[in-house]
Amino acid sequence: MKLIKYPIVALANLIKSTIAIFSKRDAIIIAFFTLVGLGGVFAAGLITVSAPDAQGAGYIAATTCDPAVTINKNVVFDTVSKRYVVTTISLSNVDQRYDPNGVNGCGNRVIEMAIPINGVINYTSWSIPSSSVSNSIFTISSGVGCSRYDSNSPTISIDSTLLNNLAFTIKPGTTSIEDDDYLQIKYSVDEYDSYSGSGNTIYDQVSGKTINTVLDTAQNGTITNTSAVATDSRGVKYLTMSQTNGSYIFTVSTPQSTAQSIYFWIYPLDLDSNGVADPGVIYDEVGSSGVWHDAQIEVVNGKVRFNRWAYSTSTPDQYVIESALLSPNQWHLVGVSGTSSTLSAYIDGSLVSSVSQPWTQNGGAITHGIGAPDTTNLGGNTEARGTNGDFRFNSFYLFGKALSSAEVTALYNYTKNCKR
Repeated sequence: MKLIKYPIVALANLIKSTIAIFSKRDAIIIAFFTLVGLGGVFAAGLITVSAPDAQGAGYIAATTCDPAVTINKNVVFDTVSKRYVVTTISLSNVDQRYDPNGVNGCGNRVIEMAIPINGVINYTSWSIPSSSVSNSIFTISSGVGCSRYDSNSPTISIDSTLLNNLAFTIKPGTTSIEDDDYLQIKYSVDEYDSYSGSGNTIYDQVSGKTINTVLDTAQNGTITNTSAVATDSRGVKYLTMSQTNGSYIFTVSTPQSTAQSIYFWIYPLDLDSNGVADPGVIYDEVGSSGVWHDAQIEVVNGKVRFNRWAYSTSTPDQYVIESALLSPNQWHLVGVSGTSSTLSAYIDGSLVSSVSQPWTQNGGAITHGIGAPDTTNLGGNTEARGTNGDFRFNSFYLFGKALSSAEVTALYNYTKNCKR
């Protein structure tokens, strides 16, 4: 397709118009685009790229934190309005590495887009989660989405003849708990560079940091016997952990800190429709030799029980923390923060309880199990226990420190998206 080239005077006017769009918002202008034709090709007058021409179905733009971002639009024919409409605008190959100076990576920053329609400028933005790897696509579309990569705005369906100009800025974001120096492992089913939607590997999005003098390398997980990735009515992606299928996720072995925090976004199931969350292990710890094993978070009789091995006492169950009944068929952030002598349990950012507890550790590398069965279960009368959990799994966080109550609340608020 032939690309339109603007004369210098016209380009200068475009740039002037773009700056006017954002001048009152104190933003840095990155690029200004005019959409042409119906096939998704842009003609572009770029402020930070020397070559102004589009290439192929998309084009490359530069930002202050990423040398190359590909931008595309999708145009379809609407049989109701009898017009061509733009249903999707996407930004791909965004460098998500976190750089506090915003130079080598756009992680934890915000991309803002202005769309002038009928003389009225509409704004939308994307918050960019930091990650060590990235092949993700940031999208605003006509579909309902709840991914970390969906736009922070309502969906779009815009008459293509009325959508003439787009302008983009990049701005500093707010440092998040996901940028904490002690975050060791992060899995997220709804982030494309952690799980693409198929395969038996879920990729760790954290690496390259030194935690307790140990260099943190990517700790990818192995997925066993789960169903294919699915998306709920709000757009939350998940894998189903099942007792029937014996499904679970195991990390590779990782050094264990004297303090750690473990949190999961899960959706407990109620397969027998009795109004009570199904029983089963949510989190299990296994030593590299396989001899050490310790179920630490489990649903029992519809409640969540939390504990860690305390070999120094003859009655280790005295340290168990038990929650109130956990509502099934809802998303919950469930987890624990602990040191060598204390344990605090949290659900949905709120403290369940804290105990003083002597923690006996394996003393070596640990494999972290999500939904894995264990005979060292947390009790529960005659109810099935120590078995695989029945729940939808969305994300997992391992920190090499005990998160404070404020930090747990921050993790909940920052990651809940459409879940709550």
